[in-house]
Amino acid sequence: MSLAIYIKKNPEEIYQSKIRQKKRDRFFGISILLVGFCAIVFASWPLLVWNLDLIPKLSSKIETVPIPQAKILSARTSISAYVQVTKDADGFSYFTTDFRPNQKRPSEFYLSIPKMKIEDALVKVDTITFYENLALFPGTAIPGEVGNAFITGHSVLPQFNDPKNYRTIFTDLPSLEIGDTVYAKVDGKTYQYLVQYKKVVDPNDTSVLAPIAKGAKTLTLMTCVPPGTSFKRLIVVTSLI
Repeated sequence: MSLAIYIKKNPEEIYQSKIRQKKRDRFFGISILLVGFCAIVFASWPLLVWNLDLIPKLSSKIETVPIPQAKILSARTSISAYVQVTKDADGFSYFTTDFRPNQKRPSEFYLSIPKMKIEDALVKVDTITFYENLALFPGTAIPGEVGNAFITGHSVLPQFNDPKNYRTIFTDLPSLEIGDTVYAKVDGKTYQYLVQYKKVVDPNDTSVLAPIAKGAKTLTLMTCVPPGTSFKRLIVVTSLI
């Protein structure tokens, strides 16, 4: 016959153990809340900065830009007449076209934007694919030519910006201001452009492909905004000097 012996815990020890457990549970709960709060701030801060700081800068009237209004072209006179807007499986809207120029054109060139720390980024010509490069939209001007060279690149949340990664390369595009420089190197020749203005447009606004003035030599940069979303498009227009 076995003898079972039960030892009753000291009530004070039981009380202290419960207190310690409650403190651990409280610390764990607060830690989870702090992590969640930090994650929300991490993701939403760029959107807050976008709305409070950058949007007001983009609201300046076009009249402040040194472009004669009488020379602005109608969208009907541009390549946008041949462009369609479509959506992929994720709901991302993008321009596409079957138009291809007949004349011989370079297959690629290089783009540098000192303020964004972009140096000799590869730009593929006449393509709408830009995961491994920047893309010059089919049929738009080659840098140095009369017309509008229209270049598209990807962007993400500013925290993940990497000017050497083509999936994030245009993240810092909103930082460009009037007078900033953009360089395009085509067949060994370098063209210098100055930023004239920037604006936010809807994803289906094909008028941004149009030259801004008769005889103008412009280069336009486009990416998605606000940061980390694809709701709108940021357009930065530069002119050859």
